[in-house]
Amino acid sequence: MERPMCLPIDDAAMLCWLKSQKSVLEAWRNELTERPDTTDTMINRVEQHYTWLSEEISRLDVHRQAA
Repeated sequence: MERPMCLPIDDAAMLCWLKSQKSVLEAWRNELTERPDTTDTMINRVEQHYTWLSEEISRLDVHRQAA
């Protein structure tokens, strides 16, 4: 039976990747606010994901610093 690949979420490289994804979401959020066809729902979905990711990064950073 094949096992899924598991990566430690608190690995430094993974944390760096998550931070880069946060930058991508920032750019996407900024682009959405400038487009005339953007709805509030679209902005809210990106904002919710951005907020969640920011909180996760903060939590993982604290966890890594404590280790």
